[in-house]
Amino acid sequence: MSIVICDRCDCWIDSDDDGDCFIENPYNAKDTTVLCEPCRERAWDRQQEDLMEGGGGPSLLEQQQDAYRIKHGLPR
Repeated sequence: MSIVICDRCDCWIDSDDDGDCFIENPYNAKDTTVLCEPCRERAWDRQQEDLMEGGGGPSLLEQQQDAYRIKHGLPR
């Protein structure tokens, strides 16, 4: 049994029961966020609402440019 704390709501999580609570940063494997299931659902709902409103995320080209800047240590 391993107890961790949600980074958003400070709820206790048993990581053996909820293995999806660890969310890794795709740009930095050492940077991990811990979220409980309700916080993950709220984040998912917010993301879907933003997409439905047309806000959308960055384009593939913008993502590639950001990745290049991060990889080579260039300013954004």
